[in-house]
Amino acid sequence: METATTWTLGLAWISGVGAIVTGLTDFKDTGTGNERNVTGLHGLINIVGNGFFAVSLGQRLNGNHDAAFVPLVIGYLIISVGAFIGGHVVFKFGYMVNHNAFSRGKRAKEFTPVVAAADVAEGTPTKVMFGATAVMVVRRGDVVHALKETCSHAGGPLSEGELRNDTITCPWHRSTFKLEDGAVVHGPAVSRQVAYRARINGDQVELQGPIE
Repeated sequence: METATTWTLGLAWISGVGAIVTGLTDFKDTGTGNERNVTGLHGLINIVGNGFFAVSLGQRLNGNHDAAFVPLVIGYLIISVGAFIGGHVVFKFGYMVNHNAFSRGKRAKEFTPVVAAADVAEGTPTKVMFGATAVMVVRRGDVVHALKETCSHAGGPLSEGELRNDTITCPWHRSTFKLEDGAVVHGPAVSRQVAYRARINGDQVELQGPIE
């Protein structure tokens, strides 16, 4: 039983180190103010909790199984607090979720006019309203691409991003998406951007979709 407990604790500690490393990677893309304070606290608590796991594991490896119990319990209590705050990070700030998952926006089977073509400058990301849904459109000659304005990573405004070749880069955390279909070119975003069919019809830019 003692051997099994030691192995289990060792695996838990290794998993904790992995979680801390990935958490620090996400933390560098965190915003400012309260958002950064809460996510920083979440990470710090998990680091401290995993430290107590390391102390307990060291005691067990030295054969002091009774002495290992107290730091183990303290570690679990601290990690539990960290998990609670982690839930707050996800559900309040939306980290590690697709910001468009439950809000895909207006759906239209027919092409719908959204803006005068003259109001969309060539090669300039432009925010338009498709019903109540904000959409970013990019015009290149007679070709128009349209993606949902809200970045799937953390809700950044794509129309304020950097246009390069056939991609758009979010200004907040540098997630990059293909204009054609919203596919992720590189993260931190992991979910594709909602895309729409777009065309110029007469003097209007029209949208249809979203593309499933």
